[in-house]
Amino acid sequence: MVWNIFFMFGGVAAMMLGMKIMGSGLEKFAGGKMKTLLGKATSNRFAGVGVGIAVTSIIQSSTATTVMLVGFVNIGLLTLTQATSVIMGANIGTTITAHIVSLSGVGEIDIGAIAAMIGCIGMLTAMLVKNEKIATIGNIIAGLGVLFVGLEFISTYAKKVMFLPDATGALTIPQHFVQAIFQNQNIFPLLLVLIGIVITALVHSSSTITSLMVVLASIGVLPFKNALFLALGSNIGTCITSIMSSAGTSTNAKRTAVVHLAFNLFGCLITIAPIWIWSQQITNFFASISNDVGQQIAIFHTMFNVITTIILLPFANLIVKLVCKIIPDKKVQVEEKYKFQFIDERLLETPPIAASNTKKEIMRMAELAKENMNLSIEMLLNTNVDRSEKIRDNEDVINHLNKNITAFLTKLTSKDLSKENDKKIGSYYHVVSDVERVGDYAENIMEYAFRLRDEQMAISDNAKEELLQVTSLLNDLYQKVVIAFDERDTSLLPEVAVIEEKIDDLSKELELRHIERVKQGACTAQTGSIYLQTVSNLERVGDHITNIAFSIKQYAA
Repeated sequence: MVWNIFFMFGGVAAMMLGMKIMGSGLEKFAGGKMKTLLGKATSNRFAGVGVGIAVTSIIQSSTATTVMLVGFVNIGLLTLTQATSVIMGANIGTTITAHIVSLSGVGEIDIGAIAAMIGCIGMLTAMLVKNEKIATIGNIIAGLGVLFVGLEFISTYAKKVMFLPDATGALTIPQHFVQAIFQNQNIFPLLLVLIGIVITALVHSSSTITSLMVVLASIGVLPFKNALFLALGSNIGTCITSIMSSAGTSTNAKRTAVVHLAFNLFGCLITIAPIWIWSQQITNFFASISNDVGQQIAIFHTMFNVITTIILLPFANLIVKLVCKIIPDKKVQVEEKYKFQFIDERLLETPPIAASNTKKEIMRMAELAKENMNLSIEMLLNTNVDRSEKIRDNEDVINHLNKNITAFLTKLTSKDLSKENDKKIGSYYHVVSDVERVGDYAENIMEYAFRLRDEQMAISDNAKEELLQVTSLLNDLYQKVVIAFDERDTSLLPEVAVIEEKIDDLSKELELRHIERVKQGACTAQTGSIYLQTVSNLERVGDHITNIAFSIKQYAA
């Protein structure tokens, strides 16, 4: 008996592993398209529901979708109202898994055996084929195969554990438990709801619990009537992970997790009484749809979430208002300038989106570095140190972003990345360093401005014009580099190289002009030293900016 229990739980582990492999493969295959899908959620609430269904069908977990939404709301990619409609769709999308599982009991053909064999082919494909997309498809199929192998183990050994008495002919402890809880059709429904909440909260996946219910119902262990209330509980229990993930986030991100709980809780409260009162009629209705109890549960789970969404979608704004009252705005806000605007720890669960948003955070950092460069030149040319506070503030943010983006990239590299994203993340380490160095050179130039003021020196008008020439070229270079980096446009790289070469040539020419001015007595040695160091710093800024543009060659097609 003990060995049978071990095999049964091994089947549960295999099923969960198969779901994870399949979900990860689908996520990698979809890549950045999930971000495009989430962008559609901004149009209207119906689009949001559709996006929730699509994204959750891809990653096979409403919990993962909600955790991702917590991250998106935390960085401002979605509003709380937009996230609410996506959550509603996610609850529908997560029911797809139960339908896949229910296929194993359809007709005379053993679909589970076929899926297991196809899974073997998928694993061989993933191991032997070098093409990344085909290998990813192989992983998806392999995950599906492992899922059905796990289901077969659960089905086979659950029958032995639940139905066969021990050597003395007495019922075993598992059988007593099953009869007392799952097979007792007179058990108090609210207790079943509570059991569903607790088990799902422990497993962190309503898809897994619903799939187990499908299997247990198919072998006669779980009556359909009891499964109805367990399903209601699993919908509430799945919210626990998103609630936990919202710790330490913004107020709106916390609200997103609570919206998920509120929606599922309201859905349970709305439907529990009708299901309780008309349980026999509901059982008869689903029996008329399919003879397989497992399929009946899968269909019920989908219909329950669809009906709940139809009922509650018109009241999405009211749900948001209620949650905003439950979680009011914080009186003391963390200084905004140090916060990430585009990335969040929760995005690590969706590496393609995390990689894309990291690029945006780097571009934000680069804009600050560009602003500092221009402000420092303004200070130097006008001997006006009023802008120094702004430069120092920006430099603090640049240093903060440098440290924390690098830490985020380190975590991201440990995730399952496509070859393209792996190369992209590797290049971002160098890009962040290049941007940080631009900020350092801007700070150097600011210090030169202080020297001019403190020592009551001034740069000649000709020298000022020359420095403005270099700065103008650097701003042109910045513009080209930002477009090339953002759009992975390698066609701009020759133009970037030409401007960078102009800056190098001009820097050399300016050094010669300076020597002539010194000979003519138009420039002192002290101001000349500051002038030459400034030109050298600007030339190096050009080098680092150019590095950013050419970093895309590592991964751009």
